[in-house]
Amino acid sequence: MEKNKILKQSLSNIIHEGKQFPEGRSFAYLTVGRIGEFAGIGRMDFGGSEYAEADVEWRAPVKKSSGDNYGWWHLTPGAYLVVFNESVEVPAGKRLYLQIREKAARNAASIPFTILEGGGTAEEKASRDGLAGELEPFRCTMFVSGAGIEIKENARLAQLGVLD
Repeated sequence: MEKNKILKQSLSNIIHEGKQFPEGRSFAYLTVGRIGEFAGIGRMDFGGSEYAEADVEWRAPVKKSSGDNYGWWHLTPGAYLVVFNESVEVPAGKRLYLQIREKAARNAASIPFTILEGGGTAEEKASRDGLAGELEPFRCTMFVSGAGIEIKENARLAQLGVLD
């Protein structure tokens, strides 16, 4: 199956197909829907029975003028939780990757390179820490360094591609 077909099959809630699937490229852009700052500690243990996600304080985007349709997040250096507009469901037997968009990387933002695997039973998916199958809404941790960054609502922040 062609890579772009796999990506289109994997994504839902696409906000602008023409901009998110660039002509001649084999990846799709994921767009920012929500950004929060980690406000409390999380917990991890060997078996998972004591697992707890860190508390997140959601930031509200701020419009620069009253006529703006979309607002901006002004992010200082730190770690943030990004919730994308798009949902991802990896097809069985496929592996996708997530990486930061180059323009974001040149502006002091980074996300961990992530491999997403499809298929398997519900138990197998759960054992992969939720990084497979249905991810609604899809999210990742973003790190901001340097002087910070401003990110507009719906900005194309990350790229989702097909490994195999």
